Amino acid sequence: MRGIFVSNAFLEGRKFDEPAAMFGEAAEKVGIDLVATDNSELMSPIGTMPRIGDVDFVLFWDKDVRCARNLEVCGARVFNPSSCIAVCDDKALTHLALRSHGVPSIETMSCPLSFGPYGDLGFLDRASETLGFPMVVKDCFGSFGQQVSLVNDIDGLRERSRGPFVPRILQRYVECGRRDIRVEVVGGRAVAAMSRVAPPGDFRSNATIGGTISAHSPTDEESELAIRACEAVGADFAGVDILRSDEGDVVCEVNSNAHLRNLLDCTGVNAAEIILEHVMDSVRG
Repeated sequence: MRGIFVSNAFLEGRKFDEPAAMFGEAAEKVGIDLVATDNSELMSPIGTMPRIGDVDFVLFWDKDVRCARNLEVCGARVFNPSSCIAVCDDKALTHLALRSHGVPSIETMSCPLSFGPYGDLGFLDRASETLGFPMVVKDCFGSFGQQVSLVNDIDGLRERSRGPFVPRILQRYVECGRRDIRVEVVGGRAVAAMSRVAPPGDFRSNATIGGTISAHSPTDEESELAIRACEAVGADFAGVDILRSDEGDVVCEVNSNAHLRNLLDCTGVNAAEIILEHVMDSVRG
């Protein structure tokens, strides 16, 4: 079986190089000829297949939705599908998908679209009455805990909203002890999980910004919630972030191409191998 692994040509550093290396090693173990390429190499007229030869599947480890969709239009089997990547990349669309499927998630408001800096910030008063403070503000597009902040009052919220328009969501702050659970789901099965604790003075638990990670045995409820979240966004595989609140577990985010090195280091589970095995089974039917 032959496939291609797609990453982003314009992201550099160890964090972005590791997935290709991990999947390359995993492919050798499971007997797949996996060729690494990037989105710039796949640029071609829309509706025309790039020169990649005969492949059985595309493992798309990037957020270039248009590139992924063009491959699908040309007949390629893409994992995760472009529709899933689009929903997971946009945090507002993620929570819309979760809610539409009845998956418990953080109470979220999507900021109104503007074609320039906001003139009237009155909508923030209505949001503060609904969500209260502290409040979490997130850009719709971003990874590794970047573009995420906590505001403590209406002045801070207004300041965060000034400047050029950026699509954002506002969320009710969930008291969870600065801790969340990342559950990796593959093919409708929870295969590994880790607990993440935010560094001192922060509320974000991402390991990239100093969060502490450890292996976690997910409860049946956590596993079921993560699986339902993946079904809601149409993911073959994803890392689902869950917060434990006083009112029960809620989904925070769904990551269609979650970083797998930290999961391997703290749990010993190589999700890259499991993902490739799932891809092979899916392609073979």
